[in-house]
Amino acid sequence: MNDKAMMMIATWADKLPDNAALILQERLEKLPEEKLSSLSLIQLKNPVVGLVLGLFLGILGADRFYKGDIVLGIVKLLLCWATLYIWAIVDLVLVWKGIKQDNLNKISNQLMMLGI
Repeated sequence: MNDKAMMMIATWADKLPDNAALILQERLEKLPEEKLSSLSLIQLKNPVVGLVLGLFLGILGADRFYKGDIVLGIVKLLLCWATLYIWAIVDLVLVWKGIKQDNLNKISNQLMMLGI
């Protein structure tokens, strides 16, 4: 595998699910090096930001808004007070894992568009 692809996987490691590096490595090996640069343009979200937002503003739905789940963010904003903050606590894990999975899906979709 070329160095550029290895650097990309290393850069993405903290933003993807744990098992994703092996899956991506196999797919990136098939990608010509000149197409690798288009993958560096993908905007990935940081799960740590989602976690911090969940810790401090989770009852207001800020973590869901950051993740891109606008409707759930609005529902959480309106109803979290009624659920005794349980939803905000559970969402710490769900948003953390969800952001990582969303990032993997973005990369996978881009690879599919490139024919890999």
